[in-house]
Amino acid sequence: MTIGAVRPATKGDIEWIVSQERRPEFDSFVHRWSVEEHERNLDDSDKLYLIAVDESGLPLAFVILGGLSSKSRCIELVRMAVAQPGMGIGKLLLRTVIDKVFTEFGANRLWLDVFDDNHRARHTYRSVGFQEEGVLREAALKSNGKLGSLVIMSILAREYFESLNIGG
Repeated sequence: MTIGAVRPATKGDIEWIVSQERRPEFDSFVHRWSVEEHERNLDDSDKLYLIAVDESGLPLAFVILGGLSSKSRCIELVRMAVAQPGMGIGKLLLRTVIDKVFTEFGANRLWLDVFDDNHRARHTYRSVGFQEEGVLREAALKSNGKLGSLVIMSILAREYFESLNIGG
């Protein structure tokens, strides 16, 4: 499976985003916002919602970025969910997002937090260059009502450009 395009999300995408957040298999890993929260965030100039679609325009995954106006040029990957995990879409989308963050937005650092027991996501993030920085123990309430520890991961612009052998 391949990505046909990555485009900015619209209000028309919010229902699909919410439906992905609420999937039972994501219960322990993906935070959930209301439609109203997504509408507010979609209008926030400090955030960017992206949708990966297939060749026919059907959504495959979404990403929410935050901190676009950060003075320290640190952008957060706030949330990401893939409709059909395990097919390589997440890795393809991450590579596109990383490139956009460093080449279009001029960020110095892209960071995220991920639940420590989300092994699939952690593996995918490492595979595209993210490094684990530390753990915030029992720092976040999961959708299932249990406390979870968060692993902080990041990739720096210089690391990304070095991986491309083009300098930063």
